[in-house]
Amino acid sequence: MHEIYIFLMAIAIILIVAKLFGEVAVRCGQSAIVGELLAGVIIGPSVLGLVSETPVLAGIAEIGAIILLFEVGLSLNIKEFAKAGGWAAAVAIVGVILPYIFGYYVFLQFGFSSTQAIFAGAVLTATSVGITARVFMDLKRIETQEAKIVLGAAVIDDVIGLAILAVVLKLVSGGVVTAGTIAQVSGMAILFLIVSVGAGLLIAPTLFKYVSKMKQDQVVFIMAVAFCLIISAVASKVGLAPIVGAFAAGLVLSSTEYKTEIRKRVMPLYVFFVPIFFVLMGTQVDVSVFNPFIEANRTILLLTAVLFAVALISKTAAGFVVFKKGVNKLLIGVSMVPRGEVGLIFAGIGLKNNVFGCDDYSALVAVIMLTTFVTPFILKYLISKDNK
Repeated sequence: MHEIYIFLMAIAIILIVAKLFGEVAVRCGQSAIVGELLAGVIIGPSVLGLVSETPVLAGIAEIGAIILLFEVGLSLNIKEFAKAGGWAAAVAIVGVILPYIFGYYVFLQFGFSSTQAIFAGAVLTATSVGITARVFMDLKRIETQEAKIVLGAAVIDDVIGLAILAVVLKLVSGGVVTAGTIAQVSGMAILFLIVSVGAGLLIAPTLFKYVSKMKQDQVVFIMAVAFCLIISAVASKVGLAPIVGAFAAGLVLSSTEYKTEIRKRVMPLYVFFVPIFFVLMGTQVDVSVFNPFIEANRTILLLTAVLFAVALISKTAAGFVVFKKGVNKLLIGVSMVPRGEVGLIFAGIGLKNNVFGCDDYSALVAVIMLTTFVTPFILKYLISKDNK
């Protein structure tokens, strides 16, 4: 009974602080994600100690990550995704290569292992589709050329990132990583996406047409969630992260006539599970490592500062590969900066697999939060300047 009490209280505390801190973040012009992460830091073991990760909470957080990527897939138009264009692809590729190389070498220079450096590089490759879209919508720039290039690039960026994640998961599971392994695992990730999305596009419309004729309430929504979980499970079975499958499932269902209904029904799951994921990620941060008066912490503080500079500059540079006239290259580059939810998922997987310790994980989460926090301010300035 005592364990049930602790579990129920933990869920209640997480949900309450997620909404309170998320509200403060939104009122300050930031994404609710920033507030949820800060909430996790405050209630986590390093500050108040109200909540700490347990296997059950970790499982719930995993569902949160799956629902998050499922919703990202659902929110996309697969035809627009396929027609993202050469400029979007160029921005995405450069926006993955530069952060990865710089992140990798920064970690090596700070004395971390090659495995940690490889994973850190992967964390820095991500661009948040959700945060990027939210910023353009809030600033009423979603229909501009810059927005279309950025959103296309952010999606391609995430697909490449998921392939990279598959490679680093192979590495941390004890496998030998060579050029052949990288090609094989990356190929498997891309092949999985192609096959699952292709097969899904053939099967899903007919399947859900029959499902919609069933007499039970919300049966389309239930089957959609089951479809997401099955594809996520299959992805896990073939050695990929479950979020790869969740993204593919969302992308498939985004092409059906039931997309709007599914998105509407999935939102209650989203608002329940996803904040738990972010808050729990925040609880893993050890704030004591950022105390500058402790000499041993200064290396981590310096690492955080260098990684933040690398994260900012490397993504911004990606915007300058667009040679199209009349396009604000700096605006495109800065829009790619926020790492957001995908970067957190990558960092969390690294922590879960004992690649990162509390110190380096805390530094990476701090960088992700900083990139998420500063981008809207810079974008607002650039857009106001552009409008003059």
